[in-house]
Amino acid sequence: MNSKLIVSLFTGCVLTATCITSMISQAKADDEVSFICASGYDQQTDKRFPTTYGWTSRGKIAVIRWKYRWFNSQTITPDQRCEQVSSRFQTAYNNQSLSYITNGTANGQAVICTAKQLDAPCDTVLLTLRPQDDSLQILNELKEILRGRSTKPIEHSSKKPQVYYKIDIKKFLQTAPVEK
Repeated sequence: MNSKLIVSLFTGCVLTATCITSMISQAKADDEVSFICASGYDQQTDKRFPTTYGWTSRGKIAVIRWKYRWFNSQTITPDQRCEQVSSRFQTAYNNQSLSYITNGTANGQAVICTAKQLDAPCDTVLLTLRPQDDSLQILNELKEILRGRSTKPIEHSSKKPQVYYKIDIKKFLQTAPVEK
């Protein structure tokens, strides 16, 4: 009789531990986000382009479509640029610096980067810009994308004063349209 009670208690404990572990794993999986580069369909052009996506439990959310060569060079393809920038978004997400995006300078070049708080220095560089690019214009376009208002590619065009935009990346990833 005693051994049956012990076996029943042990079985109950194992089942409880398994259920709790499963629930914790599922909750963690629901919070996990991966930024990836994958082929994405653009309805306006009826073509596929490399796309930086936020991959969530809801599905993939387009952040940037890479429709052209970033530096108009033969050395950096849209696929390579997509991979680089997707990795930088992942780094910024992992180190929790996607609270603010701003324009700045790194290694003498204009950049779009993240900051952990208002007026903080750049934490993670997301995009390196060309000298002729308008960093404020590109920053505004990225802000619109991250607020779910636009998915058009970032366009280029001169140096502007530094501006910070507060970004609620979790809200964006929870509410932005999911692509199939």
